[in-house]
Amino acid sequence: MPEEKFEHIFKSYYSDIYNFIYHYIMNRDDTEDLVQDVFICFFEKYQTIPEEINTKQYLLAMSKNRCISFLRHKNVIDRNNLKYFESLVFSTTSEYDTTYDDLFTKLNLAMDNLSDLQKRIVEMKLAGKNYDEISNELNVTHSQVHKNIKKAYTKIRTYIGKNPDKSIHCLLFYLFFHSF
Repeated sequence: MPEEKFEHIFKSYYSDIYNFIYHYIMNRDDTEDLVQDVFICFFEKYQTIPEEINTKQYLLAMSKNRCISFLRHKNVIDRNNLKYFESLVFSTTSEYDTTYDDLFTKLNLAMDNLSDLQKRIVEMKLAGKNYDEISNELNVTHSQVHKNIKKAYTKIRTYIGKNPDKSIHCLLFYLFFHSF
């Protein structure tokens, strides 16, 4: 593919692809990475793409597939972290109990900063309910459920600290929401 043509395609569709992916992922850093992946893949596959294919639609389809793969991968990681931390919870020791006291306090304070809707949605999600069940029970849209979960997690992560270990977040979420 000529560099000028790729540059034109990139400039023409970048914002559309970025916005599309951001609505799926709701995280700027991950969105930027996925947009880059989409354009790299498009560049690499360009010679095999039929000319009659609508470029924007093709890029959006690639974007959707990347988002789905990304979210599936993230879900697997979350499930594995949860299993790991369940084993820690069931094998607690007195040393373990005191290790996370400061973080537990920060988590409780962070939860006080969430809206009632955000608290309820996060509790329901961590209780194993899917977006449809939550939206039906709370009489909100699927999109509102997704946005409020992302906002709540962002607030909690920000309040607890900028760069603590991600696994600690998973543990704290699990412990906090399963202590009700």
